[in-house]
Amino acid sequence: MDLPTPALRLAAGPTALRRFTAGDAAEFAAIHHDPLNVKWAGADAGMSAERAAALIQGPVDDGWDDGSLLRFAIVERLDAGEQVVGTISLQDVRRTPGGGAASVGIKLLAAGRGRGSGQRAVGLACDYAFGTLGLEVLHWRATVGNAPSRALAERCGFTLAAEIPGFGHVDGQVASGWLLVREAEPRPGPAELDTRTVVPRLGDGSVVLRALQAADAAQLVANCTNAEAVRWTTVPLGYTRDHADHFINTITPDGWRSRKTLTFAVADPASNRLLGTVDLQCKHPGAAAVGINFGEHARGTGAAEDAVRLLADYAFNQLNLSYLHWSALVPNWGSRKLAWKLGFTFEGQIRGQFNDRGTPADRWILSLAANDPRTPQTPWDGPAAPRR
Repeated sequence: MDLPTPALRLAAGPTALRRFTAGDAAEFAAIHHDPLNVKWAGADAGMSAERAAALIQGPVDDGWDDGSLLRFAIVERLDAGEQVVGTISLQDVRRTPGGGAASVGIKLLAAGRGRGSGQRAVGLACDYAFGTLGLEVLHWRATVGNAPSRALAERCGFTLAAEIPGFGHVDGQVASGWLLVREAEPRPGPAELDTRTVVPRLGDGSVVLRALQAADAAQLVANCTNAEAVRWTTVPLGYTRDHADHFINTITPDGWRSRKTLTFAVADPASNRLLGTVDLQCKHPGAAAVGINFGEHARGTGAAEDAVRLLADYAFNQLNLSYLHWSALVPNWGSRKLAWKLGFTFEGQIRGQFNDRGTPADRWILSLAANDPRTPQTPWDGPAAPRR
């Protein structure tokens, strides 16, 4: 599947991983100019920015398309803003019905060394490999004598499996190499499968999509008792802490386990405060309906738009869905305008198709295809401001 660039962003603290774009060509070339990368990783010290751009738009993108080489830019939040400080890749990816394996490779610039960027980047890549790709084994290759590389691998949970003659290279010469290995955590037995789920963590710097937590319960109650939520959504009336606890501890895990409803908490990346929830209701093959509910404190901040953009990227690029659908109780212009901003196309109004707490009501239907632009496709034809 052809993934748009950038199609994925993984984040941990000040460090994030994303796909390279042609705009990163100068940084991509600089990574290869770094003397330590030339010495230990055989990097091309003479790489030009033009050559780097061609690689990004050629072999790097091709690796994502066929799934065999997934190369990320390592981005660090510094005083001057976000900066590319290295690259990490999952190489020779081999996925099998039972799991699979890949090798991890990393190159850092000086700006990424000594600040924990490497360890955070490796952690994100390993979580993605084990959690999203479902791989069972990761390999790490380092030349004997490259102690920093081996130490980084061991800090990240890799253990030495072998020292192999001719498995490494230094200064362009063949040398002995270390092979280190990290295995996925053992899968839980049948008794645990009913109680454990893995919810991916997605972020773009403005919001984080994560699993709901017990600490979210109080804010979830506030969000679901807000007059706007009661009017336009199907949250239970008289929403209590018991409702919230049941939703967090039972309904949401069951939805992820059955893959029928995939619910994310949307949180502020700085405070971790719950802003709202978004979900994918996967009732038909290749398609899902989007659900959304935000608290009053998050409305008008752009958080909902950012969250649904992340959700759409996940739906199309990780779940390989072909369509997303959006429905709104007529006349919820705020919901319809948000979908319009995200590129959804208005398909029509169905009379009496919405169950408005026991009363038939009209429903708006909108759709978004995987290859549709994520921007408005027609002029806005609703009121100038949402009418509640």
